[in-house]
Amino acid sequence: MTTTVAESQDRAESALLDQHKKFLGDTKPSEVFLPLNESAIKRFETLKFPHRKHEMYTFVNTKDLVSTSFALSSGTVSQDFIAKHVYPGCENSYLVMVDGVYKESLSDCSGIGSAINFVSLEDAVSQPDIEKYLAGTVDGENDVFACINSAFLRQGLLIDLPEKTQAPTPLQILYVSSGSPAQPVTSHPRVIVRLGLMAELKLIVKYAGVQGNYFVNCVQDILVGEDAGVTYTQVQADATDAWHCSKTRIVLGRNSRFFATNASYGNKLTRHHYEARLKEDGAELRLNGVSILTDEEQVHNFIRIHHEAPHCTSNQKFKNIVNDKGRSSMDGTVIVNQGAQLTSSDQLINNLMLSDNAHADNKPNLMIFADDVKCTHGATIGQIDEDQMFYLKTRGLSEKVAKELLTRSFAESIIQMIAFPAVVEDLENTFLKKLEA
Repeated sequence: MTTTVAESQDRAESALLDQHKKFLGDTKPSEVFLPLNESAIKRFETLKFPHRKHEMYTFVNTKDLVSTSFALSSGTVSQDFIAKHVYPGCENSYLVMVDGVYKESLSDCSGIGSAINFVSLEDAVSQPDIEKYLAGTVDGENDVFACINSAFLRQGLLIDLPEKTQAPTPLQILYVSSGSPAQPVTSHPRVIVRLGLMAELKLIVKYAGVQGNYFVNCVQDILVGEDAGVTYTQVQADATDAWHCSKTRIVLGRNSRFFATNASYGNKLTRHHYEARLKEDGAELRLNGVSILTDEEQVHNFIRIHHEAPHCTSNQKFKNIVNDKGRSSMDGTVIVNQGAQLTSSDQLINNLMLSDNAHADNKPNLMIFADDVKCTHGATIGQIDEDQMFYLKTRGLSEKVAKELLTRSFAESIIQMIAFPAVVEDLENTFLKKLEA
């Protein structure tokens, strides 16, 4: 780092430490969170803000994010705004987090009944296993922004599915950032989802902003018990002038399943960090994603999948369509540990570039410490196939229509994997509209 950059980073770190002292003094978080708050800020002082040579941020420039002074957000949201973002089929099964705080008055889980227990994280910490788990996440944290989430933890939610529980309808979590035109604001939502033996959950997560000029920094932990399963969809639809960091930890037990498909609209900077641990025999992970980027929007995916037991399977498929000065990256590593024999893992990244100024980086990686496995990985970067364009134009389609048809089909191959028809319809009516420029 140059001296100027180092000085700027030092100022940003000092500013965050000052803000943390103010947070402890003014907000007065619950005493049960104080050990986590204090451990996490110490961990932050060790990790420090990332620079461009940092292993986890090779393709991500966080300079603007780090140098921006954020105030803690505490805005309000109207019920009309919430209604616009609740998917059909979830009208009676949605939770609303506004600026990281669970709003029971804006939520409606009447359709869930008693199938799922919703427990404030403050109360959940009294459970020894949750307390131990949270402490462990701070001690072993390697992502500085997830660390900051714990440092400013003041609220959160445990979504708990007991053994053999199946939610009658999909559950939606709506993370809303109120934003502020006057000053950049930030929030740090935190949710833990825990499934017991043979439990099943269909979960939709959506991020949205009322106004722009905010930084949402979310951490989710999804703990899937033996023979349990989660079908998960995440839609990142923040304001275009917002920053977004999210870390999702997934822990899979014996013969459990986590099937996820994500769609990202992009903004100033979006970074998704997925950390999955297939801890017991027979666990299966599917992780798919698609992003459509225009102007100077960015989406970066950082993925670490740890195969820690035999007979486990992981599949990843990501597609990015990058136009104008958009930027995408995918840094994904699959680690097959000793003893994880008969692992099966596939990883494929496809990028479709629509502009000479667009940029895409890919870093698929395998680290294998077992000798009886089947693992593949690959990445492509290309433009629209001229032969396909020529064929469509010979069928009477204009160049504009032919281009839209080809780019839509590229993205739809991921969108059609989403298990929730209402989400698919919404993405086709909004997300794919970005291809009609």
